[in-house]
Amino acid sequence: MNIGKAIIAIRKARKMTQKELADRCGLSRNALVSLEKNRSHPSMSTLKRLQAVLDVPQSYILLHSIEDVDIPKDKLTNAKLLLNPLKEYLI
Repeated sequence: MNIGKAIIAIRKARKMTQKELADRCGLSRNALVSLEKNRSHPSMSTLKRLQAVLDVPQSYILLHSIEDVDIPKDKLTNAKLLLNPLKEYLI
């Protein structure tokens, strides 16, 4: 799972800068950069603030963080067929 990648994708889809998102979530820009680079993971309270500001369900941030390595190899083709369009549709 790569929550940082999910945050970046959603933030960019919302046309927000790191500074804007960090300010609106009550985080320092450095803290947000650390989350986006997957150096740290958000607490539940931070995840709730992110989802509120980004206007997506928390589950969507988690869904968007799923990577190929998280999916069993025998399910990967079907998962890609389902997940990728769903991710794009929900942003």
